[in-house]
Amino acid sequence: MTPAEQLLIAAADLNSKAEAASRAGRLVEIPPAVIHSLAYLLETHGRQVARAGGIHAVPSVAAAEYAHDIARTHLGEFK
Repeated sequence: MTPAEQLLIAAADLNSKAEAASRAGRLVEIPPAVIHSLAYLLETHGRQVARAGGIHAVPSVAAAEYAHDIARTHLGEFK
C-alpha cells in the first residue's frame, strides 16, 4: 500500500468518525499524529504555492487547492 493510499484510508476513517460523532452530538478526539500529518499537508502545499507564485503553477493543483480549502474552512479566511 502506498503512502497516498494510507492517507486516503485514514482520511475516510476520520470523516466517518466525525460524521458519527456529529450525529451523536459529541466531539471527535484526534490523535496528535493526525494533526501533524494535516499540518504537514497544509504547510507543504502552502510552500509550493508560495514558491510557484500561484496555485495553478504547482505540480498538483488539486492537492494544493484542497489544502487551501482545508485551511480556509477550518482555520479561518484571514488567519
